[in-house]
Amino acid sequence: MRKKLITMIAAVLMTNLFVVPVMADTVALKGDEIIISPMYTYISNAEASLSINSSGKATAEVYVTGSSEVTSIKATINLQQYKNGSWTTIKTWNESSSSKILNFIDTYYVSSGYTYRVNSTVTAYSGQNSESTTLTSGSQSY
Repeated sequence: MRKKLITMIAAVLMTNLFVVPVMADTVALKGDEIIISPMYTYISNAEASLSINSSGKATAEVYVTGSSEVTSIKATINLQQYKNGSWTTIKTWNESSSSKILNFIDTYYVSSGYTYRVNSTVTAYSGQNSESTTLTSGSQSY
């Protein structure tokens, strides 16, 4: 009995040694949908969105907020078209900000009959350190 108890305690202790803490944040959306995303050191908030009006004018938006240590933010923003089973970049913008906020909005006229999205890689800088993430908007058909 004593040997079983010691074995059980040892197993519990060993299991606890391999527990790795992970931090995440949740964002509640419409309905019951919830997105769980990792927490970053330098990127406080990052969002990409796309809207297309009835004339085919696509408005791409990327908004990034850095933590108080951030000195600059860079972003590559790609407007992508879904064609022949894959996403193809049809327009690229390169943006930078010398502050802890990057707010990008631009437009581009798209062709009808396709689905589009914004895909962006953003990087926040703090001295020699940096942190990157990739954002993808919801898709929009036109």
